Parts: sequence; C-alpha cells; structure tokens
Amino acid sequence: MRIFEKIIKALAYALTLVAAISLLMMMLQTVVDVLLNNLIGAPIEGNLEIISAYHMVLVVFLPLAYVELKHEHISSDIVVGLMPPRWRRAIYVFGALISCLFFAVLAWQTWLDALNSFAIKEVIMGSVYVEIWPSKFSLPIGFAAIFLVLVLHILKAITDPDFNPAPASPDVELQ
Repeated sequence: MRIFEKIIKALAYALTLVAAISLLMMMLQTVVDVLLNNLIGAPIEGNLEIISAYHMVLVVFLPLAYVELKHEHISSDIVVGLMPPRWRRAIYVFGALISCLFFAVLAWQTWLDALNSFAIKEVIMGSVYVEIWPSKFSLPIGFAAIFLVLVLHILKAITDPDFNPAPASPDVELQ
C-alpha cells in the first residue's frame, strides 16, 4: 500500500507541475501577445485558440488528483460532522465509491473521444488552424488520476483508523 500511495502522490504532483508550467506559459504568451500587438501591431496568430485549446485545458483537468489528494474539493459535511466517526467513515467510503464510478466513466468516455479526435486530426478554426487533438488526452489522464486517488483514499479509510478526509488546516500547511 505504501508503494501505491507513493506512486499516486508522485503522479498527482507531476500532473500539477505540468499544469503550473502551462499556467506560466499561458501568462507569458499573453504578455508577449499584448506587447507585440501594442509595440508593432502584430499579435501572435491564433493566440486565443492556443490558450483555450491547450493551456486552459491542462490547468483545469490535470490538478484534479492533487486537489483530491489534499481533500480540498468542495464538500458540505455539516450533518455528517455531527455523526459518530464510524458513520462518517462509511458515508465517506460510499461517496468515494460513487465518485470512482463517475470518474471511471468520464475517463473512459474522454479516452474514446481523444482517440477519435486523434484519428481525424481534429482542429479548430480561428485566425489560424490549431490542432486540438493532443489536448484532449489531458481529460482522461486527469480523470484517471483522480480515480486512482479516490481508490487510495477508500483503501486508507477502510484500513487506517487515523484517516481523516478533512482538508488540513491552513496553519498546518504553512509550517
């Protein structure tokens, strides 16, 4: 289980790093586009399409596993928080199982969509043609990664009596 956890954590961190690099590249590309447009009147051709089809997709879907790893997805647990620990754990496992099913279906369907997009070499038309099929593979990767994190959390919820699905306090993370 320790090896599985290390692999899942490494995957979540790596995907988040890729998303962070993409975010930095998006900012740099936007600044260069604005400078080129204002200084010489020649913006980057297809800038909006590239940012929309590549950078934004990576920034949104790749960090899903990291956010789940840290238990920082939006949740409403007012009623559950009043229940005994055994019930809270059971409800968490049930919800995580449903989430696993949801993300497995999303991963499978987006994988099929990405393969189809690759087969037809899908493009979007704007000021220039931009191939979008490569970015479509980030969706099944992100969904599969969050699925794996959920499986890890289910296993930990079942086997580890100290497992707590609540996000860490901001004070703890700063230390």
